[in-house]
Amino acid sequence: MVERVARMQHYLLPTRFCDMSTNVLLSTHFACGGGEKSAERRDNGRDGFIRVMKVREDKIKSFTSDIIIAISHLPLVDAENIKPSETNGLDYLSYEIKNTRPGFSYESEGIGSWLREDIQQVWAFKPMMNSRRIRRQGGLFLAFGCGDNKKSLEPTFSPSDYGNPSAPSYGIKQVGYIRIAAEAKKDIRKQLRYFGMEAESVYPELSNVCEELDNRFMEIKKEDKP
Repeated sequence: MVERVARMQHYLLPTRFCDMSTNVLLSTHFACGGGEKSAERRDNGRDGFIRVMKVREDKIKSFTSDIIIAISHLPLVDAENIKPSETNGLDYLSYEIKNTRPGFSYESEGIGSWLREDIQQVWAFKPMMNSRRIRRQGGLFLAFGCGDNKKSLEPTFSPSDYGNPSAPSYGIKQVGYIRIAAEAKKDIRKQLRYFGMEAESVYPELSNVCEELDNRFMEIKKEDKP
């Protein structure tokens, strides 16, 4: 289930996962509009931003960890049946998890209590490299849990919440950001190609490669016009 949701996120469907990257070149590529297919959206006159995050080591999980698997199964359960504040508030979620992971034991001593706490926080995890796009983009995901009735978390990613175990963004904070001026985006994208950060390598599917080559050809034609 985790792998399915991760692939859905990479293909721009709404999920509880959010892409991150440990590759500053790839982050710059996206901040400069490299993830957009149309020239109008790439150069939309808006500045780009790269958020620089710090994540505690114990907040980075594997895609096989119980908490990441639990968050990925949340869409399978109705909101009124998700109540992490109650002792048996995740019974329906446990049932759905067992359908895909029979070894999961929510009833084991201590498992239920820590899962009810952990599902109300944001976690980072390393995905399974099960597609060319995920392998090429690498990096991490953020997985967002929820409160009762699937109420959205309100993580601040602030320094004060970084050390607060009861905060949704405990162990994850923003330490700064890099602003990229709108007028510099196009030139930076060209420079990134020398480092292998072309759109066709980030999105390696044949249809995307052909579309990117067509866009680049149109750019050259515009530059050649008197």
